Amino acid sequence: MALNPYDSPRGKLRSRVETTRRQFLLLVGSVGAVGATLFGGIELLKFMFPAATLEAPPEFKTTFTVSDLTGNGTLKVNVISDTGNRVTVVLDATGVYAVYLVCTHLGCTPNYVSDVTSGTGVTDSSATVTKHYTAEPGLTSRNGWACPCHGSRYYIDSTNFYGPAPRPMDWVDVRVSPDNHFVVNRASITVYRQAGDTSVPTWRLDPKTGKSNGMTVGV
Repeated sequence: MALNPYDSPRGKLRSRVETTRRQFLLLVGSVGAVGATLFGGIELLKFMFPAATLEAPPEFKTTFTVSDLTGNGTLKVNVISDTGNRVTVVLDATGVYAVYLVCTHLGCTPNYVSDVTSGTGVTDSSATVTKHYTAEPGLTSRNGWACPCHGSRYYIDSTNFYGPAPRPMDWVDVRVSPDNHFVVNRASITVYRQAGDTSVPTWRLDPKTGKSNGMTVGV
């Protein structure tokens, strides 16, 4: 707005203030319009190119078959791990189960070891050993899991007995596919035990029929 040369000094000042106010509002409006356009454009691009998740799907098929696990049928126990998917499939004298390899302390991935009681002070004559290995008569080693982060130890049935782990590791659903492989679903828990629960889970999959006995725990 042009200034009136015949206006009073106060009038001229008011005109300058009004001009500055209008310019400021125009600037704010322009910035807002540009921002809204940019935001809308970015959201449109995100819609057109959705972000892909790198998280592995919870359900997967094992690379090994039922026959690889069961062998010639004379094994007392056999263990095959898929550390990439953080799952170990175990065959014992009563059937098959899958342990989800997530340490219940801080979430590290425990390693399978053939003598899990070594260095813990737990001996073969211990009542806990007798309890958790009764399904494997004649075993000379005590296989299980040892966490590399803080030293937690788990028996073969994933029961914690040493270190800071507060509770047992979970079991997840496992079934047999038509091509004789195992299908493991980490999103489906079959055995969940609270802290202090040292019971031996009875859930098992029959490798011959491909059916489970349905005896889930805590789910």
